[in-house]
Amino acid sequence: MNPETRPEIKRQPLLPIDWNSSELPTMPSIAQKLITLLCQEEVETQQLCDLIASDPALTARLLQISNSALYSLSAEVTSIRQAVVLLGQQEVIQLAISSLLAKRLLTVPEAIKSHAEKLWKHLMTTAVLAQDFEFDVEEPDLYTLSMLHDVGWLVLMSQAPTLFVSLFEDKGRTLNELEASWGVDHELWGAKLLEKWGLPEPFQITAYRHHHPFADTAPPKYLLIVSLANFLANSMGNCLLDTEEPEPSDALLERLGLDRQALYEMVQWAISEKDKIDMKCALVSDITRTSR
Repeated sequence: MNPETRPEIKRQPLLPIDWNSSELPTMPSIAQKLITLLCQEEVETQQLCDLIASDPALTARLLQISNSALYSLSAEVTSIRQAVVLLGQQEVIQLAISSLLAKRLLTVPEAIKSHAEKLWKHLMTTAVLAQDFEFDVEEPDLYTLSMLHDVGWLVLMSQAPTLFVSLFEDKGRTLNELEASWGVDHELWGAKLLEKWGLPEPFQITAYRHHHPFADTAPPKYLLIVSLANFLANSMGNCLLDTEEPEPSDALLERLGLDRQALYEMVQWAISEKDKIDMKCALVSDITRTSR
């Protein structure tokens, strides 16, 4: 539909959220500590191993993943220290964070379980794509920023699951139109949830502006990269909602030194990585489900 012919959408009052509700998702404390480590320049291997070892279930999951076909290592991995040596600190920390978040994201009512799984797949896909970009960003960590950029949808899933299903089934609209019609603002809610979790400002900014990075002047580079990765994840089919996805703006591409041809090539690259990324998503989430 041509945007000029769309009927004007009346914005409904924003759905009230009980930010003190026990039903709101919480952030595992060990995940917060791992995010802190991932954003540090240097991490002591023993410190990392001790932190992971404090959660036996997480330790078992990481050993399962390390010994999976995803890595096809020549030797069996029998300890977290060995996994760190073979896979690297960053990969082990990212796998640990992904496993912990998968468990938390997928702990939802059965009626929206399939939607939560789509959200999880979208988040992890965005994270994998973002960390592969060859852009010069020192801080913060692009992987964890991307893993949490869309957590605002968890607020709706926990507070109003029936409304979420109705919104999900409302087809043929843009994301802005959907949210206006249903009184939803997943970006605002995501920022508030991450603030409640005590995560640093870049996480809140990414959640709040990943669809509208130029709503503020001089958006940080990490926000532009996550916004681009979010678009690519949707373009390759790993998306939560069936909405029309506008391409990144000229301003965003220019800031990242890209043009439309480069964007097209990135989309093709992302599509070529789909099977590999889907395997990683399924592996982490499947092991998480069997470890509950």
